[in-house]
Amino acid sequence: MGREVSAFLDIVRLVAAVAVFLSHASWHDHTDGLFWQLSTIGREAVDVFFVLSGFVIAHATEGRGVREYVASRLARVWSVAVPALALTYVLDAIGRSVRPELYHGFCCDAGGAAIWQFLRNLVFTGNIWSVQISPGSDIPYWSLGFEAWYYLAFGLFVFLPARLRWLGAGAAMVVAGPGIAVLFPLWLLGVWCRGRKMPLGWGWVGVVMGLAGVVVAAAMQQRQGQIYDPFVLEAGRLGDYGQDYLVGGCFALALLGIQRVGPDIGWLGGRLAGLRWAAGATFALYLFHLPLIRFAAAVVPWPVGGWQMRALVMLGVPAVVLVLAEGTERRKLAWRRGVRWVIGS
Repeated sequence: MGREVSAFLDIVRLVAAVAVFLSHASWHDHTDGLFWQLSTIGREAVDVFFVLSGFVIAHATEGRGVREYVASRLARVWSVAVPALALTYVLDAIGRSVRPELYHGFCCDAGGAAIWQFLRNLVFTGNIWSVQISPGSDIPYWSLGFEAWYYLAFGLFVFLPARLRWLGAGAAMVVAGPGIAVLFPLWLLGVWCRGRKMPLGWGWVGVVMGLAGVVVAAAMQQRQGQIYDPFVLEAGRLGDYGQDYLVGGCFALALLGIQRVGPDIGWLGGRLAGLRWAAGATFALYLFHLPLIRFAAAVVPWPVGGWQMRALVMLGVPAVVLVLAEGTERRKLAWRRGVRWVIGS
């Protein structure tokens, strides 16, 4: 992967993570609806994340063995997921003791005891089949329960003997259930894009039209349910999935274009170094922000519509995330060494 393509992906990752953050920060319980217009864009950002993830994993798998693949995927996920689960457990316990009404109905009511909710999500079984169990207030964690199964299915397809590839990948999706399997082709769209390019002369058209398509789709979307809701064969839900694939297809177009024009934009990596550094905390922002926001709403004395609360959510929470990222996401290499030691790689 060229430096310019890598820089483009970092910027997209940062924008998508900020979109998810703003979609939750804008809730009435958090900032009294500040930037309420952005409250519905989180799903489109996750669609982009899925395609981007497939693209990056396809690149990261090239030339690696199965043990290195397993170590890299576990280290990438657990370097943030394990601390996020632990922090959410503590913050939720404190927040619920202060203002239980902020958590009742929002989260934490399904799945049995809190420790069971967290343990299930630690092994990514919080969303299989008709199950819908979030780890407390960390609602965005659901996507890891999807991606982990995609990693598994893709790894089985790549590393199993040829006669068992389809059987292994298919078995993983059967265990995961239809709600996860229905979006697997969206993730695989990113895999398909890896190494492919727009025809000569069409690269910038692909980049501009693809990104514009994502923005327009986000502005015009009409959703009937949440992406992590149990799968049902209903017109509204099928329409939702169609919109997911529309967004993913637009972003795939941008990926095809950037692989063509990447060599022409060598300045992208150098001039935007600050944004690329911030992109190194996007996974932490994605997993930490909502438990932190909910905790702040529960314990601080300021009204949600006051400038103090809005500043705390919009500026204070990202600042805390950057600190947390230093000990989590930016330490994934140390996690990888630990995982490799455990599995003997």
